[in-house]
Amino acid sequence: MNDIKKPLEKTLAIAEKFIRDEEINPVLAYKSPQELWAELDIRIGEKGLSEEVFFQVLEDVVMATPKTASKSFFNQLFGGRNMAALSGEILAAVLNSSMYTFKVAGPQVLIEKEVVAKMLEKVGYTQGDGTFSPGGSISNMIAMMVARNEKDKSIRNQGMDGRRFTAYTSEEGHYSTRKNAGILGLGREQVRMIKSDDQGRMEIADLESQIQEDLAMGYLPFFINSTAGTTVLGAFDPFAEIAAIARKYGIWFHIDGALGGSVVLSRKYRHLVQGCELSDSYTWNAHKMMNVPLTASIILFNHENILRRHFSEKAEYLFQGEDDFNPGDSSIQCGRKNDALKVWAAWKYLGDEGYEQRINRQYELAQYAAQYIKNDPILDLIQEPACVAVCFEVSGKSSMDICNVLNHEGLIKVGYGSAKKKKFIRMVCVDADMQESDIDNFFEKVKQVSSDL
Repeated sequence: MNDIKKPLEKTLAIAEKFIRDEEINPVLAYKSPQELWAELDIRIGEKGLSEEVFFQVLEDVVMATPKTASKSFFNQLFGGRNMAALSGEILAAVLNSSMYTFKVAGPQVLIEKEVVAKMLEKVGYTQGDGTFSPGGSISNMIAMMVARNEKDKSIRNQGMDGRRFTAYTSEEGHYSTRKNAGILGLGREQVRMIKSDDQGRMEIADLESQIQEDLAMGYLPFFINSTAGTTVLGAFDPFAEIAAIARKYGIWFHIDGALGGSVVLSRKYRHLVQGCELSDSYTWNAHKMMNVPLTASIILFNHENILRRHFSEKAEYLFQGEDDFNPGDSSIQCGRKNDALKVWAAWKYLGDEGYEQRINRQYELAQYAAQYIKNDPILDLIQEPACVAVCFEVSGKSSMDICNVLNHEGLIKVGYGSAKKKKFIRMVCVDADMQESDIDNFFEKVKQVSSDL
């Protein structure tokens, strides 16, 4: 395949076939891992394949893959397909730029700088810093790592001395806080799970009480993880109140806005993150509410040049000139995929106004779904949606069973979640291109399956 034109045409033909089929068959009937192993030629052999056979195998695998951009996909916190962003993603693969030096990435470095600067402005950080990472969990880990090293500036060079650092997160917060504490050697048991109120928001009184207990024990409280759009209920923590606690006790204040961080693009919904400009760091996943292809996670800091202070390592063979334009000198990675181009492409195409309309549309869809539930006697809304996740039950029926049947019969992709000692269906209205008819179809399928259980 030395001549790239023909293989590229075949690749695009497979992509086009997949997208066309997505409209006709938005959800594939379930097949077990064992069935897929038997049907698809997945194993890698000693000898290679002809070009013709290779592209047939590739097509078979693609066509057997779940369709995460269809109008029947409500399962995860991502969805839809943005044309401009998809173009940027395809071209990023063709360019194959590694985002560590200006020498090899050229204008792509400027594009990343522009995206980060734009995001800093939207969050309200006037003297900030930021970088792309492989995902929201890693962005949260970078924030935790920087917070730890800011608490004790000897750690980066000398390592930890055995003192116990304590972190705080809501019981509704993302699991990455505990996971990252384990990865960084802080200890998962040193993460305090703060109570949440009936809406899923962090309780300030419990936060301060646990901080005081840890100080009395001689521990070092260093990191508060708050959430803009919790994973299940979509709750927004009270950021201004958390900021006051963080300042009072000298603790780093982080906002995990992996899901709901994008509301800063909407004047109508920005109030949900009121006080975010008072935080020290902010995780923002563009691959969620901004509808760009996975992955596109950005960690932002309310501190100028802080990343270089914590991650810079000199490597003469790599960094050769343009010091201020070498992102690798302020990243935990060396080789790094160009995720900025797709975000920039979508934002450049839509502008601030276009993205504001899309964020508002996602909320319109979530509110439409909530109203549908309230109008239907067999459906029970868990709570008014604070973000794009709509949580509900079917009276007298198992949410887990409903989701499993919908998936196995190829009707709808949706999952279930737990909170308030309940297990319920969580539909996510994150695809701004959906119509109310798609929401209606979702509920018709849910009720159809429920009636048969």
